[in-house]
Amino acid sequence: MEITIQFIIVIVYFVLIIGLGVFAKKFVKSSRDILVAGRNLGLALTTVAIAAEWLGGTSTVAVGQWAFKYGISPIWYNISTSFGMFLFGLTWAALYHKMKVYTIPEMIERVYDRRTRLTSAAFFIIAYLLLSAVQIGAIGALFSGALRMDINTAIIIAGLGITIYTLAGGMYSVALTNFVHVFVIWIGIGAAYLFYMSKVGWYDGIARALDQWVAQGAITLTSEKALDPFGMGYSTVLAWILGGITGTFAAQASVQPIFAAKDWKTAKRAALLTPLIVAPLGILVTSIVLATIALHGNYVGTDTRLAFPLALMMIPNPILSGITMAGVFAAIASTEAPILLGMATMFVRDIYHTKLRPKADDDEIVKVTRLGTFIAGIISIIMALAIKELPIATYVNYAMRGSVFILLALAIYWAKPSPKAAIISIYSALITAGIWYAYYMQNKAYPYGIHIVYATTVISFVVAILATYLVPGGKRDTTPEELLVPPEENV
Repeated sequence: MEITIQFIIVIVYFVLIIGLGVFAKKFVKSSRDILVAGRNLGLALTTVAIAAEWLGGTSTVAVGQWAFKYGISPIWYNISTSFGMFLFGLTWAALYHKMKVYTIPEMIERVYDRRTRLTSAAFFIIAYLLLSAVQIGAIGALFSGALRMDINTAIIIAGLGITIYTLAGGMYSVALTNFVHVFVIWIGIGAAYLFYMSKVGWYDGIARALDQWVAQGAITLTSEKALDPFGMGYSTVLAWILGGITGTFAAQASVQPIFAAKDWKTAKRAALLTPLIVAPLGILVTSIVLATIALHGNYVGTDTRLAFPLALMMIPNPILSGITMAGVFAAIASTEAPILLGMATMFVRDIYHTKLRPKADDDEIVKVTRLGTFIAGIISIIMALAIKELPIATYVNYAMRGSVFILLALAIYWAKPSPKAAIISIYSALITAGIWYAYYMQNKAYPYGIHIVYATTVISFVVAILATYLVPGGKRDTTPEELLVPPEENV
């Protein structure tokens, strides 16, 4: 490990964020405080808490990994999630807040039953463990590039640090640290973008340089493909848009701040403002990677996970480089913290307090939430050490969340599928996602070229409809209005 100015800047920021997260512990007096900040977040904190969940390792390290292979087209990741959140703000954000729930599975219970809630909670925790592993793996790649240390050691250190500050203050920690993170993200990555683009001669300079490298046989990414916004293929882009929409509506980590907002108007406005923070980041990240290729050719070797971190590390000014690295750390930490809290919340509210210990008092719930956060962090670290392909793991998560969106949409707008039909649909999605993921890891391609998001979403929908009409007890006689009755008391 090499002690550099970048090392010092990143570590100082890391320590300050841990301190701020631990400081937030003073606001936690009850389980309601640790899980949803007492349902008292204002517009600014709600907005950054939502937005930061979409600015993490996938938006930076994973998008950078894709950009190294395909060019600028991974911008659709940020665009699709932003579009999804905007639609969510127009439609379900106010409804979610009015229902006074803590988790997506609890919302599932409101429109189906308790068994469906338990099944979906287990389903969600599996999905979020994958996404959590992606974030910790991404931050390990960042630390590895910045600190010149073994990537596995970096994964362990970074994962433990984020876990500690999250379990201390819960949603208050997430909101306060993410408020700082969002500013650091845009200052750091924005500065790196301006540096590289001015140095390479903007996009015309990138195009000329890439073609020169291709002519020399150093790289295979042509300027035509690199600057094509659909370079990954129309099918993939459409799958991302579908995944961004369906995944957003059923994303515990980004929806939990909606539950924590002080009122439904704040929840709705925060969801509508979020895309302004999230959407532009993709163009910055992909452009930085392309500019670095234009200047240095194949600079990452075989581990493409390091494409974005190494690009930042190669900025000659160590202070600017350190600030940009801190910005990426901020992006990843801002996503990992709500993911860890979301998993702990689902375990405590949907499994522990619902099934295992219904009579647990409030102090016990707080303790188990912190223990659950810690365990989720440890499991995520172990998984991060094993997962090498960051983007595909992200879309397994999206695909599984999309199936829950299908069930929620069917209940909210139709209400005919019974809990039995819903559970059958959930299991079909889990099996499909598992098959598609295993096939991809073996063959580096999806079965029949069908993206995992398409496969899981379509199968979830078709199975839910078929189960409604063909399975005994699959259809119920009710209406959406009967299902969506907000509770009388604010809990």
